[in-house]
Amino acid sequence: MIADEQVTTEPSSLFSAQDQAAIRAQLKKRLILVLIPVLALLGAAIYFAIQRNEVVTDVLTIVSLSVLIFCYDLFLKPLRCYQRHLDNVISGRRRAVDLPFLAISDDISLVDGVPYRAMTCTDLDAKGRPYDRLFYFDAEKPFPAIAAGETVRVVHHELDVSDVVRVLFRRILPHEEAALSPADLAADSPRTGGRCP
Repeated sequence: MIADEQVTTEPSSLFSAQDQAAIRAQLKKRLILVLIPVLALLGAAIYFAIQRNEVVTDVLTIVSLSVLIFCYDLFLKPLRCYQRHLDNVISGRRRAVDLPFLAISDDISLVDGVPYRAMTCTDLDAKGRPYDRLFYFDAEKPFPAIAAGETVRVVHHELDVSDVVRVLFRRILPHEEAALSPADLAADSPRTGGRCP
């Protein structure tokens, strides 16, 4: 339920500043490798423009721009998308919510240029009815050993998971409380060492 979410600044166990630094270094290296042939082609185009050879100048300009667009889409854009994803899950506005875990998909989907696996948890809507809530878990990171039905704390930025950890104690949800007997409720009270309210 959205009202139970809270803004958090706790550090992520999945992502770190080293991940950001590694992506920046890899992006810088690829940018240099892309710019070398593009600048060489543009330099040749300028030389032939000075020599007044219009056909060769036009061909070299078109080829250099085509190489730049092709290399950007193939080599630079995926890293830029992943860098934006890392910036959001590490230093963006993150929220934490405790939910029962349902499943993690084995299929990898490309969302906003980043490979994700779909993670679903059970949440309650405004009327207290349960529904499946979708999160995107980074396909590059290993998923922790969490069984279906266990309560997890999901720290997320929008739908992107920043962290997911097992919660040992949790409050009883309204739809679960109706199924418990008074003896179960007494056993689960904080005074007797059960679940936290």
